[in-house]
This record gives sequence, C-alpha cells and structure tokens, in this order.
Amino acid sequence: MLKFHDSGLFVFETSREPVGLAWTSRGVNRLILGLQAETTAQELARACPNAQRTRGVRGGDLALLVKRIKAVMGGHVDNFDDVPVDFSGLGGFSRAVLKRLRKVRAPEVVTYGELAALCGKPKAARAVGRIMGANPVPLIVPCHRCLGKDGSMTGFSTEGGIDLKARMLFREGYVANKEHAIGIKHLRRVDPVMREIINIVGPYRALPDKPRPAWDSLVTAIVHQQLSLKAGQTIAGRVQDLSPGSGFPTPGQVRGMAHQDLRAAGLSNQKVSYIQDLAVKVDEGSLKLNSLRRMDDERVIEELTKVRGIGPWSAQMHLIFHLGRLDVLPTGDLGIQIAAARFYGSKEKVTGARLEKIGAKWAPYRSMGSWYLWQGLDSGGLG
Repeated sequence: MLKFHDSGLFVFETSREPVGLAWTSRGVNRLILGLQAETTAQELARACPNAQRTRGVRGGDLALLVKRIKAVMGGHVDNFDDVPVDFSGLGGFSRAVLKRLRKVRAPEVVTYGELAALCGKPKAARAVGRIMGANPVPLIVPCHRCLGKDGSMTGFSTEGGIDLKARMLFREGYVANKEHAIGIKHLRRVDPVMREIINIVGPYRALPDKPRPAWDSLVTAIVHQQLSLKAGQTIAGRVQDLSPGSGFPTPGQVRGMAHQDLRAAGLSNQKVSYIQDLAVKVDEGSLKLNSLRRMDDERVIEELTKVRGIGPWSAQMHLIFHLGRLDVLPTGDLGIQIAAARFYGSKEKVTGARLEKIGAKWAPYRSMGSWYLWQGLDSGGLG
C-alpha cells in the first residue's frame, strides 16, 4: 500500500491533458481531469482549501503515483488498488459504494443496479448514479467502469463525459458490442493504417446508446446537406423549435405547416420541399420507416431514394448512423475522400475507385472503417 505524508495538491501534464491531484496523510482525496492547468489548480484549491500547492514531487510513493497516472493517460491499464483514498467527508453509503467499486478490475464493468445490490441496497441504483457523478477521485476509484442498465454508457464524473469514459473502457479491453469487437479486431489485423487510427480514436461509436427515431434521423440528414456541422445543428435546432415536443415536428405536423414557417427556420426552398415530400410519404404510408430494418442495404437505399432530396449518400448515412449496418462504404463522401488521401498517402482527395480498393480489405466492416476515417480526420491524424 502506498503511503503519503502531510497534505498537498499538484497539477501536472500528461500526454493527453493536465491532471490535478490532492492528498492527505490518509490518501488521495481529489483528482481532476479534462480542464486547463490553471482551472484545474483553482478547482483543487476550492475543493481542498487546507492543502498547499507544490511545484513538483520528488521520489517516494507520491512520485510513483504521478508516474502511474501519466502512464494510464498514455493508454496503459492500472487498477490503482494499492493507492489509499481519503473518503472523509462522505456519507456511509457513498463510502461503501466507492470502496466496493474499487474491487471492479479492468476489463470488468458493473451496472448502477448491480453495484447498489452489492452494497446491500438493490433499489438504490439512482443513488449510486448520483454518487458516481460526484466521485472525487476518478481513475483511482474507477467510476468509468460503472454503466447504466443493459450496459449503456452514462455520464462521467469528469470533463470529457461519455466519450472519455468510452475511450478509457476501450483501452482497458472492454467493448460492449461483440460484433463491434470482432470488426475492430478485423480492421486492426488487415490494415496497419486503420490499426493506428483505432488506437487514437478508441471504440466504434457511430450509434448512440439511445438512437433517435428514424424520422428525426432523416430530417437531420436533409437539414445538414451541404452545410457545416455547426450551421446544420443551428438550423436543425430551429426546426425542432417548431414542434411542441422534444423532437422534430411529426410528419402530420409538417404537412400542416406553411412553407414559409419552415423557411423561417433557415431551410432553403429546396430543403423545405424535401422535408415536405418525406412527410407526405411517411404520413400516407408509402414509406414505412419501421420496415427498413428488415430490408437489406440495397433495398433500403432503393426505398429512401424515392424521397425527393434523399440520394444515395443520405441513404448510406441512415444505414450507418441509424440502422447500424456495418458494411457500407460511402465512396462519394468528401470527408472520407480527404481522410483517405491524408492517411493513405495521396496529394489530392482519392477517387471512388481508389476508395473501393482501400476499403475492400475492411469488408464486412466497411462502415466501421469509414467511421474511423471520419474520426481520424477530426482527431488531427496519426501525428
């Protein structure tokens, strides 16, 4: 068991981001991730007003812990079960939950309900969720290993949220979806470039844990056509504001709206006509969105492209991001063309034929390869 003396706080850089650490003679009592260095120091000082900020650590168990945290932030796995934690100030049930969670070792996970039951209160899943959200020492008390019901990703007690939580679990060897795990293993094996991108990006997350309705997904695709992500999100939000509910206006509601109402949300005349045509086909039943899941990819594209304004690209996006199909290669996507050029050594965006050749070895997981190219481009490349 590591030992610490006195109390203090220290902010240090890692390969990914600054980390703030505070401790007492009883153990670590605060760990902060995901903020700028000065903000981290301010948050530590606010949480631990009696601790003195140190400029560094020299030798001893504290220096060893800093070294281990840096290693974890660089991708290594550590359960930190020999690191003492100072739980003073926490209630009895909170201490019991956090202490029990420390026994969950990588790559194991536990749900809120399971953790509540292990602590003798099987109906206290929500209370466990609140305790996870207030965990003062993430990493050392591994709240990222605590999942929602049925293994769904939930919030995380530090900056970075669900994406950071998913990446941490991925580095520890946990992949919730078995088919995704097989696909990732396949991509790593057949394509060294893809292997490097996966190591940077982490788990495959094209599908959210709670997918939106198919109607919302298709309206979103139409809104975003030929727009930047930010502009598309802004206009999509305005269209949603036209609905009395939380999502987009229903097909029936769209049919009852004046053309100008949709135009006022920022849609072009053309896109208004596209959404209205989609609304008519869905409302009248000529396009049965629930039936798409039972169709093969080619049939889905055939059905969706009957709607004005939905071409092969929009249909492919629906296949990947709503239906979860794993072997779609959108060769006409500009982002994939640019990413393929960057990662596979071309001075210009690659042609569809070249993409077909690059993606051939990814099959039957070409959707996953495509998604990793998009994410690799956003992450800034392979360094």
